[in-house]
Amino acid sequence: MVGSLLLILCATCSVLVVLASSHEFLETRSPEDPIKTQEEQELFEALQEVLEKLQSKQMPAYEKKLGWVPMCDADAGQQCAVRKGARIGKLCECPRGTSCNFSILKCF
Repeated sequence: MVGSLLLILCATCSVLVVLASSHEFLETRSPEDPIKTQEEQELFEALQEVLEKLQSKQMPAYEKKLGWVPMCDADAGQQCAVRKGARIGKLCECPRGTSCNFSILKCF
């Protein structure tokens, strides 16, 4: 019983390996091959554009420091913190002469 199940399992696995390795079912493309369709070309250009935007948005080294919070806009009354349950997180540093009021979560 166990021997026949093992034989069927081996036969099934070998058939799957043969199917997967055949060139009809698996298309391989080397990096030197030209892009085949117009749709692939458009997708490639869109990906390049997104990557360029992401590279330009890298944070400066001083912003990567732990605990660094960006400055809020100059107007008082802007939301400077957010409450999630019992915790309060700071969104931005209030402008000079104002401070973050944690009861209403705004600069005053």
